Amino acid sequence: METAKSAIRHPVFFNRYVEQVGPGDICNLLAESIQQLEHDLKIIGQTDCSFAYAPEKWSISTLVRHCIDTEMIFAFRALSIARKDPNPIRSFAENQYALEAEKEYGFHLLSQEFLHIRRATALLFQGFDKEWMTRTGQMENGELISVHSLGYIVVGHWLHHRKILATRYGIKF
Repeated sequence: METAKSAIRHPVFFNRYVEQVGPGDICNLLAESIQQLEHDLKIIGQTDCSFAYAPEKWSISTLVRHCIDTEMIFAFRALSIARKDPNPIRSFAENQYALEAEKEYGFHLLSQEFLHIRRATALLFQGFDKEWMTRTGQMENGELISVHSLGYIVVGHWLHHRKILATRYGIKF
């Protein structure tokens, strides 16, 4: 489903994620991202997932858990906007989520959950019609964000953290 570039609308903060993603139909990009994510998670699973590169930084497992939590939140935001929920899109306290999720996860379970969530997100976006993709919702701060942008944000959020895993955690993808 091709959606016009004008459907890309989001607060500047999210540019760091959107800019990670190449051009293309967001539904195809989400579907294609599943294979890369599966590959990445296999490589990460061969490392010490309790490793954190510095004190007070997240472990690899916590970072992956953050990506899962965040993707579920982004997908919910997209669903809320597509269904014309009149409520503002709430922010979330990512560090609080991470703190509450800080435990030793079996990485196999994390990996399976992340892949399941990504597949569900890809299916969610495939079910949106073209008009829904252009819909925008208002963030708590008054800025607008579109369903279409949220798809790019989902893909780009993982790519952003993948770079962090490579540069700060030493994972070779």
